[in-house]
Amino acid sequence: MQTALPYAHLALITDLDGTLLMPDKTLHPADAAAIADFRAKGGRFSIATGRGAQATLPYCELLRPDYPVVLYNGAALYDADAGKYVFTAYLPEGVTALLRDLMTRFPGVGAELLDENGVYVIQDGEYERRHLEITHVPLRFRDLTEMNPARCMKALFAGAPEDVGRMLEYVQTADTAGMTVTRSHAWFLEILPAGISKGTAVHRLREMLPAGTVIGTSGDFDNDTAMLLEAEYCGAPCDAQESVQAAVRGKGGFVSARSCKDGFFADWIAAFTARCV
Repeated sequence: MQTALPYAHLALITDLDGTLLMPDKTLHPADAAAIADFRAKGGRFSIATGRGAQATLPYCELLRPDYPVVLYNGAALYDADAGKYVFTAYLPEGVTALLRDLMTRFPGVGAELLDENGVYVIQDGEYERRHLEITHVPLRFRDLTEMNPARCMKALFAGAPEDVGRMLEYVQTADTAGMTVTRSHAWFLEILPAGISKGTAVHRLREMLPAGTVIGTSGDFDNDTAMLLEAEYCGAPCDAQESVQAAVRGKGGFVSARSCKDGFFADWIAAFTARCV
């Protein structure tokens, strides 16, 4: 006999930018309706983002996630209802030398540090300002000497794609002990604590969810891959990176014919529920 709440054993975790949110950073009406229907039938829903708390809280207020949200690409889990962190990880002391080196070698690439209280620009740049404008985060400058990176969840560099590509190549030869380096957008290179990713965050969330919960994850960029592979079933929009689409297909997941601009998430929910109910 079918339960009155057929999705009670299902949980969705989704990336925000490029996956759930449209380019104007709003929610497609079809996606909003699909999420509401999924939850009305017992499904649980939350988000996993590289954003910090300051840029994510407006979406927590809008979406009212059912369990902790993943912030800073996995360096924190935040219970929006309780207004508190339930997990945090911090950068190592050695990151200061790497940050100073990168800022010197790539002076045209902006840089920021993120802690529990906000976002601090430690090197100005065109792409950095555009990034903060898009995410509606105020511009606050700090000198690196004024910051304690070992009390920060992540560092982010924002620049032209070709500059970020060169920076990534350089970082692969640098001392990154105690750190994880990931590219989260064509514009962004991020430095996280070692062993931290959206995938490790989903693993932690699994322990907080009821036993037997089937998790579905969706994303579009490199930093989402670990999260996609951690889930029982995963999905990606049609304009996700080719490597992400390949990872999803390799796991037997769902690559939609839609993008975030035209209702990808509703399409993904339909595929997830059809597969797992």
